[in-house]
Order: sequence, then structure tokens, then C-alpha cells
Amino acid sequence: MNSLRLFVLTVVCAVLATPVASAAAPAESSVSSCTAPRQALVQRRVSEEAARGLPTLISFVNRTQSIYQLRLADAVALLDAERERRDACVVASASAASD
Repeated sequence: MNSLRLFVLTVVCAVLATPVASAAAPAESSVSSCTAPRQALVQRRVSEEAARGLPTLISFVNRTQSIYQLRLADAVALLDAERERRDACVVASASAASD
């Protein structure tokens, strides 16, 4: 019963916080194109575990595969996409600085 209460409380807080967060969000024109996008919980956890090392990432994926439905190849693809986004941002920043 406690887990059901926690779930309902989480959903209610998320629903109530959505209008507040959208009203306080800055305009898109003022946000730089290189700001990090908001990551889902799974993406953040994968990034955190990858920062700790490859064995830790593999262990995390194997441990949570039934929860997140995430395979090791998917985790690597998430990390590669984030690295490509960062590299593109660095190149864009360097070309803007050289102009």
C-alpha cells in the first residue's frame, strides 16, 4: 500500500509541477544551442555509471535490464549520441570563436 501511495504522490507532484515549470521556462531564443538537453532518468543513470567505468556500466545494465528494458548496446548508443552532440557543440563553438 505504501508503494501505491508513493506512486500516486509522485504523479500528483509531477502533474502539479508541470504548469509551474512551463511558465518559468526561459524563451527558446535566449537558450544557447549547445546547452545540454534534459535527459531521462535512464540516460542520466547510464551516464553516471559509464563515468565510473566500463565494468560498472556492464554491471548496471545487467542488474537493471528487467526494469529499464535496456541492453548494453542501447546504453552504448545513448553514450555515443551524447558524445556526438558534445563534439558537434565543441566544433560549432570553435568555429564561432575563430570568426
